[in-house]
Amino acid sequence: MKLSFHGAARSVTGSRHLLEMPGFRLLLDCGLFQGRRDEAHRQNRDLGFDPKSLSAVLLSHAHIDHSGALPVLLKLGFSGKVHLTIATADLTEVMLEDSARVQITDCGFINKQEKRKGKACVRALYSPEDVRKLVRRFEGVRYGDNFKLAPRVTTSFRDAGHSGEIHGTRQYHHCALQR
Repeated sequence: MKLSFHGAARSVTGSRHLLEMPGFRLLLDCGLFQGRRDEAHRQNRDLGFDPKSLSAVLLSHAHIDHSGALPVLLKLGFSGKVHLTIATADLTEVMLEDSARVQITDCGFINKQEKRKGKACVRALYSPEDVRKLVRRFEGVRYGDNFKLAPRVTTSFRDAGHSGEIHGTRQYHHCALQR
């Protein structure tokens, strides 16, 4: 078993952790890196691994620094399921749609500024339509229920002692893998 970090290592944003086992590659979270424009542009377009090689994604909670690059993952060829709690699925959809709209608005503002300087335009990482395509890959499970990710990999979402309340829905940062 191999674990590698492709975000939120030595920073607090862009959480992406890749767990590799023979015949199975699991991404734990796929967060948006938030920071200076050039660095964010680079880290959010180059995820550090081949999305086509992933078997599945396990999403701990809906915060954008944990979920915000999921539509990018899909655009780069990920074809598996995103496993998350039912409550997290609902929140993630709303938050990613909002993120897409904010990006589009920001790009419009930036492009207006850059055009005056004769520089190239920037594009949003994803659109609301990209989010809708991603949501079709969500596999919602109930909090606490065991579920199978692979023939010898079972997991469940559990409280890690750090949760947030958003509109009465708890979000959890921990999932226990059992092999």
